[in-house]
Amino acid sequence: MNICIFSGRIVADATSRMTTNGTSVCTFRIAVDAGFGEHKRTDFINCVLWKRESLVPHLSKGKPVMISGEYQGREYEDCNGQKQRTVEIIVRELDFQQGQPNQAQSQPSQPQAPRQREEQYGPAFPSEVSEMQDVPF
Repeated sequence: MNICIFSGRIVADATSRMTTNGTSVCTFRIAVDAGFGEHKRTDFINCVLWKRESLVPHLSKGKPVMISGEYQGREYEDCNGQKQRTVEIIVRELDFQQGQPNQAQSQPSQPQAPRQREEQYGPAFPSEVSEMQDVPF
């Protein structure tokens, strides 16, 4: 199985073009942070999105996205006649994430008190059923 999932921010506005047979193809890159502390790094992932030209205006620099797709390596010849190799993700699913660049994130929600959770969803463990008097079975 060949599936990759990445979450990051779009590096630059997406570009779109048409193939010779009229199929639209969109390309963009996302920056994905990995590691921590002094071992933190940012990886740049090339992404290819086929037949989704309606999404191109929304794929702008700084937008947080989550993508899943197929890892693909391919070779091509550059303008100087040199063979080049590149790796890209053929995007199958794309989700826009919450948040905007350079915007303070909202405060994380406070966890519900156990009593509130129980009232909303019922007891979390069977041992908590002892408080319930009318069990129908």
